[in-house]
Amino acid sequence: MQIRNELLEESPYLSDSVMKTSVTKEDVLDNAMIRDVLVANPHSAKSDEIINMLENRTITMPDYMMEQILAGEDTVSAKEILEAKKAWWDGEAAKAYTRLINHFKGDSITPANEDSLNWLFTYRNDLASQYDKAGFFHSKGEYSQAEIILNSIPFTFNLTPPQSAIHNAYLDFYEISKHIQNDTVSAFRVDSVIASFLQIIVNSNTGIPAAFARNILIADVKMIYQEPIILPDTSLKQLKKNKYKGGNETVESSILNVFPNPANDYFIVKIQPGQFSGQGKLNLFDEKGILIRSYPVTLKQDQIIIPTSNFISGLYLLVLELDRKWISRIKLTIINNKR
Repeated sequence: MQIRNELLEESPYLSDSVMKTSVTKEDVLDNAMIRDVLVANPHSAKSDEIINMLENRTITMPDYMMEQILAGEDTVSAKEILEAKKAWWDGEAAKAYTRLINHFKGDSITPANEDSLNWLFTYRNDLASQYDKAGFFHSKGEYSQAEIILNSIPFTFNLTPPQSAIHNAYLDFYEISKHIQNDTVSAFRVDSVIASFLQIIVNSNTGIPAAFARNILIADVKMIYQEPIILPDTSLKQLKKNKYKGGNETVESSILNVFPNPANDYFIVKIQPGQFSGQGKLNLFDEKGILIRSYPVTLKQDQIIIPTSNFISGLYLLVLELDRKWISRIKLTIINNKR
C-alpha cells in the first residue's frame, strides 16, 4: 500500500521503465493497485510493451480493469504535454545552435570566430556537438585534433550499441575523408577501393556518417540516389481496448466481496452489481453500528482500494446502498498494527 501511494504521488509523471517494473511486481502490487497506478498515468495505455506485460501477469487482469487502463489511449497525459513542451524548446535551442555555427563558420575574417566556435561546442557539450567539433577541425586539415576529439567520445559519453555503431562509422569516414583530401593528384577523384569503403558506410545506415559517404559517392558520380518518399500509414488500426469487452473474471456469488479479510493496512472491495446500476454508496459501520465512512461508487464491475491507516482494530460492516436501500453487506475485520 505504501509503494502504491508513493507511485500515485509521483503520478502522472511516471516513466515507462518505472511502470514496467511495477507491473512485474505481482507479489507487491495486485491488479487493483497496478490499475490505479496506470490509470493515474494515462500515457501507459500507449505502450504496447506495458500492455503485453499486463496480459502476461500470473493473475489475469480483468477485462473491465484493462478497459479502464486503455481509456488513456484517447487522452494526452500531463507527462506527454510536458515532453512536447520540452521537445519544442529543445528544437528552438538546436536551431539557435545551428544558426550560430553557420554564422561563425561563414565569417573567416574575424580571428575570434574560432574561439567562439570552440566555446559553443563546449557549452552545448552533447554528443552531436562533439561530432560537430571534430568535423570543424577535420575540415581545417587539423586531423590529429579531430582524432583526439573522436577518440575521447566513448570515454565522455555512455554510448548505446546504435550510438557505438555510428561512432565507428564516423571514425571510418573521417579516415577515408582525410585520404581523399590529401590526394592532390587525382583532385577529388574516388577510386574503386575508397568507393567500396564508402559504400559499406552507406549500407550500414548509420545516420550522418552514411549521409556524408553517400554525398561523396554522388558528387563523384559513383552512385545515383533517389530520395525516398515516405507516405503515411492510412490503414485503420484497431484500438487495443477493443480486445477487452465483457468480463474475463470469475463472477462471485455475492455482490460485494472483500479481501484481504482480515485486513491490515488496506482492503479491496470487489463489486459485482449484477442487475443493479446507477450511483450508489459504500458505507462502513463500526461494531456499534456507527457510520464511519461513506464512499460514492458507480454500480459497475470494479475493485476499490480503501486504506485503513485511520481505522482502529475491530469488526466492521461494509454495506452497499442504492436509493437508500441496502442491496448487499459483508463483515470485515481490521487488524491495524499502528492503532
